[in-house]
Amino acid sequence: MTQLLRVFLSVLLLLPLAGHALCADATAPITAASADDVSATATAAATAVTVLPPTPYSAAEIRGFLVSAETRHLAADPYWLTLMHASPGTQSRVDDPDFFLIPRGKHDLAAELRADLAAFFAPAPADITTAAASKFPARLEWICEKLGIDRARLPVSGSADFEATMQAFGPRSVALVFPSAYMNSPASMFGHTLLMIRSRYQSALLSQAVNYAAVTREHNGLIFAFKGIFGLYPGYYSMAPYYQKVQEYNDLDQRDIWEYDLDFTPQEVRRLLLHVWEMRGIWSDYYFFDENCSYNLLFLLDAARPGLDLHDGTASWVIPLDTVKLVEKTGLVTKRTWRPSRLTRVRDRAEHLDSAARDEAFALGQGSATAADAGAAVPDSATRAEVFDLAADYLQSLRSRRTLSQTQYQQRLLPILAARSKLDVPAAADPPAPAPPDAGHGSGRLGLAYGVRGRDGFGELSLRGAYHDLMDPPAGYLDGAQIQFGATDVRWYAHSDTPVLEDIDAISLRSISKWDRFAHPKTWGVDTGIEREVFANGVHYRAYLSGGAGLAAKLPAGLLWGMLTAKVIAGPHAPLLAAGIGPTANLDYAITAHWRVGPHAEAHWYPGIELGHHVLWDFGCAMRYDLTHALSLRLDAERRQGFDRVENVAECGGFWYF
Repeated sequence: MTQLLRVFLSVLLLLPLAGHALCADATAPITAASADDVSATATAAATAVTVLPPTPYSAAEIRGFLVSAETRHLAADPYWLTLMHASPGTQSRVDDPDFFLIPRGKHDLAAELRADLAAFFAPAPADITTAAASKFPARLEWICEKLGIDRARLPVSGSADFEATMQAFGPRSVALVFPSAYMNSPASMFGHTLLMIRSRYQSALLSQAVNYAAVTREHNGLIFAFKGIFGLYPGYYSMAPYYQKVQEYNDLDQRDIWEYDLDFTPQEVRRLLLHVWEMRGIWSDYYFFDENCSYNLLFLLDAARPGLDLHDGTASWVIPLDTVKLVEKTGLVTKRTWRPSRLTRVRDRAEHLDSAARDEAFALGQGSATAADAGAAVPDSATRAEVFDLAADYLQSLRSRRTLSQTQYQQRLLPILAARSKLDVPAAADPPAPAPPDAGHGSGRLGLAYGVRGRDGFGELSLRGAYHDLMDPPAGYLDGAQIQFGATDVRWYAHSDTPVLEDIDAISLRSISKWDRFAHPKTWGVDTGIEREVFANGVHYRAYLSGGAGLAAKLPAGLLWGMLTAKVIAGPHAPLLAAGIGPTANLDYAITAHWRVGPHAEAHWYPGIELGHHVLWDFGCAMRYDLTHALSLRLDAERRQGFDRVENVAECGGFWYF
C-alpha cells in the first residue's frame, strides 16, 4: 500500500541539529566525534574505565554464552528487534553500515547479535571509545542482563562518556511533544513529533529535545516532497536544547505546541537515552509517509519500556497525530501541557479589546505611537494594561518572524514594558486550551451514501487514507487546514450492475487563515486527481490540477474565504487539454458545536475551446452533523454546468472515522 502511494504521489547528541521543518533539517548530522565536547566530568570518568579486568572470562565461558544466546533465540527477542529497528521477519530499517559490526548485519540480525556478543569479549582497543561496548551500550546492557554476564569482567564495561553525560545532565522524565501543523511547508503540514528529556532543572525550557529529521538544504517544497516520498534523504536523530525548538516552532513558525508527559521510570529513561546514544551519527533512508519523524521516535519509546512494541502498531503510513493517539492509548500519558504560539496569544488578546484599543496596540507595535500616546488615548488603566500586553506580544511576534531588527525591537518594547510596570494590573491569563490533538477524529475515513445525479440514482462508497477536510469534526485539528490524500469515491448507478470509479482526489490541500492587522498569512488551495464526466456521447475520465490563492475572514462561528484559481484539465475526449481561470467562494460555518454547513460556488472560464460552454460553474452546499467524534451524518447538494450539460447532484449518508 505504501509503495503504491509513493508511486502515485510521484542518549544524547552533544551538538544540536537545528530543525528546519517537521522532519527536515538544514544542517549536517551529528557524528560520534561530538563526544569530544563532553564536560570535564566525562573526561574524568573516561580515564577511570577498567580496561583490563582482573578476572576476564575464559574462552570456554565465552563459548557458553554464545551457545546460550543461540539456544534461547535471543535474535528473535522483540527487544533485540527494537534495538535493531526491525519487526519480526524483517531486516533492519537502519541503512548506515556503521550501525552493524558485520557487512550482512542489516539482513541477518542473528549473525549481528553473535558479532556483537563476540565483540564485547574482544580485547580493548587503544581508543576505548571505538570499542563495541562504548558504541552500543544499550545492546551491551541488554545482552549482559539476558545471559547473566558480569560487565565488570569485560574488557570494556560500557561507555564512560555516556555515564558522565548522564550524571552531568541529570535526566528525570520524558515527554512526547507535538507541534501543530504548519501548512506553508510540505514537511510540516501533518504536524511533527519529538521527545523532550527533562533535566534536573525545573524549567522545561532547560530540557533537551530528541528529534528525528531528514537532513536537507532543499528549499523547494515540490523537490523536498518528491525526494521525501521516495526516500532520497538521509534521516538522523539529533539533540538540541528544548528552548531552541520552542523558538523554532512556537515563535518563528507560529505553531502551538502540546507536551505529553510520559510515565517512564528512571531506569526506562536511561534505556531510552542508551539507545539515542547508539544512534549518534547513524542515518537511515527517510520516507515522508512511513519511515519518518514519528515512526522512528517509536523505537526510542520501545527501547525505554520492553514490550511496548509501538512501532509494530502503526498503519501503512505514519502520521504524527496518529502517533500521539497511539502513545495515549498505552496509558503512558500522565499530563498534557499546551504552549500557545505568539500569534495565538496576540489574536486572543486582540479579541478581548474593542477596535480603538486594538488600533492603539497595533500603532505601538508599528512604532507610530508611543506609550504616552496610549496613556492619553486609553484612560482606563485595566484596558491600558491590556493594550500594553498586546503591543508587547505583537512586537515579540514581529521579532520572531524577523520583520524587525533587534535595535527596532528594543527601542519599541522597553518603553512599553516600563509603562506597563507602573500599572497595578495583573497580566491576562493565557488563552483557553483547545481540544488536544488526541481528542480528534481518526485520520482514515469510510463513507456510505445514497444520491441522485441527474435522473440516475446511485449508492456510493468512499474511502480516504488521510487526513482531514474542513467539514470534518474540527476538534484536535488546525483551524482552517484541509489535508486529503487519496480520497476515492466508487458508485453503483441504478441503471448499471457494475460499480464505477466516480473520482479520486489524489491531493486536496487548503490553508485558510484569516487576514488581520496583526498577521497576514497566506490563504491558498491545491487540488489534483481524476474525475468522471458525463458528455452527450458517453462517459469519460479527465485528470485535473488546480491551484489558487486569496483572502479569508474570521466570522464569529466560522471562516469565509475567496480565491482566484487556475485549473487545467486533460482527457481523451474533446477538449483534450484546457486551461481555465476564475473565482471561488466558500463559507465554513458552525451552526452548533456539532452541526456545520459549507456553501460554496466557483466558476472557471476556458478560452479557446470549441466544445459547448466556455464558462463552467457549480454552486452548492455541504452539511455535516457529528454524532460522535468518529461518526458524522452528511448531506451534499450542488448544481453544475459542464461543457455540454447542466446537472444536479445530491446525496446523503454518513462518515466513519478510524
